Order: sequence, then C-alpha cells, then structure tokens
Amino acid sequence: MLLAGITIIGLLVLPALLAGLCKFLLKVARGEEVVIADSFSSGFDNGMWWKTLVYSLIMIIGVAIGYILLIIPGIYLSIAWSFGFYLVIDKGMTPLDALQKSRELVHQIGFWKILGIFLIVGVINMLIQIIPTLGYLLYLFVYPFLIMVSPVIYENAIGGSLVHTDKD
Repeated sequence: MLLAGITIIGLLVLPALLAGLCKFLLKVARGEEVVIADSFSSGFDNGMWWKTLVYSLIMIIGVAIGYILLIIPGIYLSIAWSFGFYLVIDKGMTPLDALQKSRELVHQIGFWKILGIFLIVGVINMLIQIIPTLGYLLYLFVYPFLIMVSPVIYENAIGGSLVHTDKD
C-alpha cells in the first residue's frame, strides 16, 4: 500500500488494497479461515474497486470540508463515518448508504465511546513510535492488536459473532 500511495495510478488502486485488508481483518475478527491471496483479490471483485474509490473520495472530501469548518465537524464526520468502509466491503452497500448506516451504528454504540477508543489507540500508537529502535520492535507486537480494534467494534455493532448475550 505504501508503494501504491506514491503514484497517481497507485492512489486509484489504494482503496481496493485497503478493501482487501479490511476483508482480511473482518475474517480474522470472525474467526474465519484467512488466505492472504484473497485479501489482494477481494478489493477488485464485483465492482468493489469502484465502490471503495467513490466511498474514499466522498469521505475524504466530506471530512476535509468538516475540518475546514472549525475542526469539530471534521472530528464528528471522521468518527461517524468510521465504519462505512467496512459496510461497503462487508454488506455491499452503496457508498452513500454506508455513510448513513455508519453514522447510525456509531450513535447506537455511543459517539463518545468510539471517539475515546480511537483516541486511546492513537495515543498508544504515538507513544510506541516515539521510542527509537525499541519502539519499532515493540510496534511489531502491538500493531496487530491496534489494527484489530476497529473491525472488532464494527463486528459487535452489527451484531456479529463476537457479540455475547446472556443467552449464550
């Protein structure tokens, strides 16, 4: 993904690569069998490339406008739309429907809870990266946990297999 991000053509492919990564993370969160080759191809299957590209453009433009409008709307949109990419990939929603459903899921869980979790993950991420050399080694062990936070919250929000009730 890093190599794709440094060219114009690569930037067009990046959402599909991120879709493959998100699909991979969702399978891991659900305890399903994962195949690394699937994560590369799933971002290009069934028009997923177009959906993820359109979703990414809408989200980037919307959040950027939100940050220009006194920062608070940008923070709100960043959190409210945080599960939209997963909805496009997992449920096959259109980008606009995914943005709306993501906002509903975030408010169902609690906006402040999601914001707090993402802030904690961000702070942990920054603290590890501050430590030279040792931090990078530590990061290799901690990063898998940090990257799984969002898919696990999403899976719980949609009522997936990770949700445990008193009936279980």
